[in-house]
Amino acid sequence: MKNHLNKNTLITLILNLFLLITVSGCNNEKEIRNENKEEHNIKEAGHNEDAENHTDEVTLSEEQIKLMGIEFSKIESQNINGYIIASGEIMIDSDNESKVGGIIPGRIKKIYVKEGSFVRAGQTLAVIENPDIINVQVEYINSRNDYEFAKQEYNRQQKLSSDNIGSKKNLAELESIYRKALANYKTNEEKLEGYKISKDRFDKIYQDTTANLQKTYSITAPISGYVVSRMVTAGQYVEPSTDMFHIVNNSTVFVDLNIYEKDLQYIKQGQKAVIESGARQNNIYEGKISFINKVFDDLKRTVKVRISIDNRSQELYPFMFVTAKIYVSDGNVTAVPVSAIETEGDNKYIFVKTNEMKLIENHDDHKGEEESEEGKDHNEKSGIVFRKHQIRTGISDDKYIEIFPLQELNDGGEVVSKGTFYLKSELKKEELGEHEH
Repeated sequence: MKNHLNKNTLITLILNLFLLITVSGCNNEKEIRNENKEEHNIKEAGHNEDAENHTDEVTLSEEQIKLMGIEFSKIESQNINGYIIASGEIMIDSDNESKVGGIIPGRIKKIYVKEGSFVRAGQTLAVIENPDIINVQVEYINSRNDYEFAKQEYNRQQKLSSDNIGSKKNLAELESIYRKALANYKTNEEKLEGYKISKDRFDKIYQDTTANLQKTYSITAPISGYVVSRMVTAGQYVEPSTDMFHIVNNSTVFVDLNIYEKDLQYIKQGQKAVIESGARQNNIYEGKISFINKVFDDLKRTVKVRISIDNRSQELYPFMFVTAKIYVSDGNVTAVPVSAIETEGDNKYIFVKTNEMKLIENHDDHKGEEESEEGKDHNEKSGIVFRKHQIRTGISDDKYIEIFPLQELNDGGEVVSKGTFYLKSELKKEELGEHEH
């Protein structure tokens, strides 16, 4: 009986000991799992915090830099005799453009030009017929008769007065009549000139009031140029307000450019400009700044600048879009190589090489929690940090370009001048990786 009791007691002790070991093992395993989870969460939080604060950074190892062929240049002061680029369109000087019409109503008897015709100033474009023109000629004849008679009487009275014959009162009255007759005569003569009746016909009209009167007048070109529009046909009745022809002389044209406010500091009257057009890709045109507008466009944030261009070749047409290089000289400016500039939408930026170093870890989602400390050390490398900086640009000479950093940069610092594309790609990869994670 006693032996049986001892045996039962021994079995009970063994079972209790086994349960104690089992529970203890479970608790330890749970604690380890919790510790690992905590450590992972801490790392994850640190990673997210780092991502939030350094989305404009890329870290590359020396091996990656060599493999990508990345090169550096200093941010330094450069003496740039460069240019700024502006866009605009071809315009015609208003003094070289004319819309031609008649002086009085009438019917078009004949038209001498077509669209596209080149005409010289004074050349007849069309002939207008109106019987009222005869009345103007009759008024001219009558006013000239009055003038000739008044002149004769006035001269006669002057001679009498000089011989002390005749009163001064008569002389004064005749002088007044003479001056009025002269004014009326000149007015009617100007009317005939307005109808383009040549002066050599004036005497014929005066001498023969029937044979030389005409009921037509000529429409002539006020400027030399091309007839770009003919808005009438023969036989059409026109009013003085009717535009009959549109003549343009584009032997000299203007280029109206939009200059952004940041570039205004470089612009001066007389500066040389080279114009290029997409429609004339093999040609360039030279001109100079002839006018800088005093009005600022607050919507476009630009000022209008005008370039005069010799266009005797007739290759540039009104309203063509063009680009211009305006050559400026501004001495020493903060500059980097043109190849260092990256563009993203309307923004421009550079990658600056910093003095910071960071560890680069080769991430593996499947093995990350299982790899040993020795394995981690093996997969981590030290890398150089590159930081993206937004900038504005100024003048350029095709090799260097002026920069205006939006945040402070040190002169003498280094920028990536070759291989910026790779840094841009790495930055995108990091952003995508963080987003997926």
